[in-house]
Amino acid sequence: MKLSEAVDIYVLRRHAMGQKFEGPAATLRAFSRRYSNSPLKGIAPADVKQFLDVPQTGPAAWRRKYGVLRDFFTYWRYRGKLNAVPLPPPVPRHTATFVPYIFSRRELRLLLDAAPCCQRRAACRTSAITLRTLLLFLYGTGVRMGEALRLRLADVDLDYGVVTIRGTKFYKSRLVPMGSDVVQLLRKYLATPGRWNQHYQPLFQSRQHKRLGHSTIDANFRRLCILAGVRRSDASSRQPRLHDLRHTFAVHRLTEWYRTGANVQVLLPALSIYLGHADLHSTQCYLTMTPELLSEASRRFQDYAHGGSHEQ
Repeated sequence: MKLSEAVDIYVLRRHAMGQKFEGPAATLRAFSRRYSNSPLKGIAPADVKQFLDVPQTGPAAWRRKYGVLRDFFTYWRYRGKLNAVPLPPPVPRHTATFVPYIFSRRELRLLLDAAPCCQRRAACRTSAITLRTLLLFLYGTGVRMGEALRLRLADVDLDYGVVTIRGTKFYKSRLVPMGSDVVQLLRKYLATPGRWNQHYQPLFQSRQHKRLGHSTIDANFRRLCILAGVRRSDASSRQPRLHDLRHTFAVHRLTEWYRTGANVQVLLPALSIYLGHADLHSTQCYLTMTPELLSEASRRFQDYAHGGSHEQ
């Protein structure tokens, strides 16, 4: 396969997923023009570096183009067209100082209790039960918000307790098992009067039975946090986000493993796969050391140091 053909197919598929993709497409087509006659497998890291290191390219633009090419080559590697991703080492960047917010169980209850008040106006596109169910689903499964909003009823198998996540961050579908409490939650939600439950319709739908958008849910969640009094007390200027429910899922799961004496080192790769990560390094940023997690980890270490049970 030639590079130009690979670019055309990739751009078409991204458009077919409903993405605008104009900026990344322009970057890929510029790269394709530079090496138009080269086969996809013939691209080397030096070629990519030469394309990125053109004069008057600032650090932000360099990283943006690097990310576009990384996603493009990763897509074809997962489809067996490449043996490796031909990228040069990324340029050093400032260490990220942002720390995700980990909701306490009390804060989660406050958010759920505030949902009816948050969505009481008839003008709200999202009903209270939809917002409440979405929050519990995100916390109970750890899926990304975009993955949850793209779910259709055909992707949900309540009999087997599994949802199929399609078109993920790394272009591979995956199965996500659900606990019995999440299954029961969805059964109750799907029985809500006035819903349209055809297989092709979105699982989380607006009052008009349309798919909900990121901006709508983000706005609802910001209002919900204000009503519930849930906010950061540290120096960060970033208030709690919906995506932090995914971080909270991972931290609470790890804390529970420590508490029950599970073999955390064995289970961490399973958590990484469950979250849809490409490697354990990607999962690391989700494991913020909360006081509760630190306490359980310290207790485990003390048990080990004094000859007690370490891993079961």
